[in-house]
Amino acid sequence: MADIFYDIYYKRLMELNENHSLRRINTMHGVLSKIIDASDIRDLWKSLPTFSRHDNNKAVAIDGGVRELELRDGSAIIIARAIAVNNIGEQPIKDVIVDWIPVFTPVIKWVLLSYIESEVALRTIERGKYDFLLLDGSLYAKITALIHELILTKGFLDLYYIPEVIRALESLYNVLERARELGVNVIFVAKDSKLKIFKDYILFKALKELILSDVPFVNVSKELLDILNRGIDWYSIVWIRNYRNKLISLAKNYNGTHRDLIRIGIRMALSQSISDIMLLEELVRMRGIRAGITRKLLIGAMDAYLNHKSLTQIDNLLKFIKDRIEDSAGLRTVDDYDNLNIDEELNKVRKVLINFPRIIMLYIKFNESDTPISVEIPYYDWPMFNQGVPWKLFYDKIDISNHLGLLMSMYKDPIHYNKLLWLAHEYANFGEDQFLEYAMTAVSKLRIQTKRRFGMAFNINLNPQPEDFQE
Repeated sequence: MADIFYDIYYKRLMELNENHSLRRINTMHGVLSKIIDASDIRDLWKSLPTFSRHDNNKAVAIDGGVRELELRDGSAIIIARAIAVNNIGEQPIKDVIVDWIPVFTPVIKWVLLSYIESEVALRTIERGKYDFLLLDGSLYAKITALIHELILTKGFLDLYYIPEVIRALESLYNVLERARELGVNVIFVAKDSKLKIFKDYILFKALKELILSDVPFVNVSKELLDILNRGIDWYSIVWIRNYRNKLISLAKNYNGTHRDLIRIGIRMALSQSISDIMLLEELVRMRGIRAGITRKLLIGAMDAYLNHKSLTQIDNLLKFIKDRIEDSAGLRTVDDYDNLNIDEELNKVRKVLINFPRIIMLYIKFNESDTPISVEIPYYDWPMFNQGVPWKLFYDKIDISNHLGLLMSMYKDPIHYNKLLWLAHEYANFGEDQFLEYAMTAVSKLRIQTKRRFGMAFNINLNPQPEDFQE
């Protein structure tokens, strides 16, 4: 059947092509090299060394998928599943969560997904057969997002699910701790990372050096240097309104020799369309590196919000979290949705926060046609919240050649960037037919009524009546 909307779509596409803002963003991307001129930034990328291939290492990869079946009363059935696939011929380990929630909020989907992936990973490494555990995504993004859910009220309904957030947080920690005990190397791999951790370091470092090069002709205040240093050390100060406004003011009022570059640099720092990958690709182009690897960045609790609110002090952070647990307990009691032991929940969080390891982060580019891939490895020598070590620190001494050799041996092309993770994703991701099968089973067994639009989408009756069932 012809698409009756195509002509309008094409017209709108042409209008978008003429959009000034879109053209301006694309132009901004092309001038990054003009502000990157600091010597310690120029050696950020190294040509890819020759690693020994590790085809004989026993590895397992975990990935998951999640969907929801919303019901007419505002509740929902969440279906989350995860699978572990390996390179030693063992049967995959898999599991599924089917959970009814009294009110639907998107956060519960990724929280339950995180939990089921961690639980499958834990069951897998307990078998004691693997040298490497591969997990999809960013470890830093996952741990930070879970902590944020415990302190930031993004939505009132999210308060219902604080215990589930704590369970996911504890399960993630248990995977890393058990892997350390068993000698399993854990690697988090993200193909399309949206993080801006390297970006912040690079841009604020360049801005600081440009401004200092104008001294003594331009008066540089201690407050300004403090903001730039925080931009270098934290992630990400543009989330803090006060710092963001001061950066905008600097861009408007700076009159030093490098005025234009300062303004461009600040726009780059504030732009949410520019990520680590985009900026690192520009550095690769500048260096002429076809395949390469960045220096290793050791990161801790560098989150700007936590630092700005003095919540990198664990006792302060726990006070915020306790309030959220108490709020959740109240809501769940009203709906008869479970009882909480507040002290028990708080102790779980305390244990994780005190012991959660720091993270070694780097990017690797396997061939000229591919984009950089984010790699994160837990570093157990220093806890994440240990303030005796800078929150960001280039730490080249640690040897991860075995980790990188394994990743290289599993790389095929930009699509199959890791054979095991790609296979796990193919198995775990919900296709429409598969989800429909899950949904129909839930409707039949639980005798529930879904939202009308769900039945319309699949052209089926998902609003069963009692007489439709045989006892």
